[in-house]
Amino acid sequence: MSGTTLPLSDVKARLSELGRRVSEQHERITVTRNGEAQFVLVAIDDLEGLEISLEVLSDEGAVGRITESLASLESGDPGATVAELRTDLARRRAGA
Repeated sequence: MSGTTLPLSDVKARLSELGRRVSEQHERITVTRNGEAQFVLVAIDDLEGLEISLEVLSDEGAVGRITESLASLESGDPGATVAELRTDLARRRAGA
């Protein structure tokens, strides 16, 4: 993932082109005004991924489960099968 910094005047003049780069190449473009960073153009998929990551990391239970899973994998535990994961997911959805 690459990043570019451009002044607002350039972004205004090239918005369609930059929008394509952001969307298709997942480039992040930092926009400056008077030499100071003001905002970033980022693809929707990337933003959603960041939001999901923040949500997971803010959930102590989820972080604990991830940590336990990583420790199990490192110790050689093969983990759950896809069928087991589907069953667990269906059970969780039914209980929600």
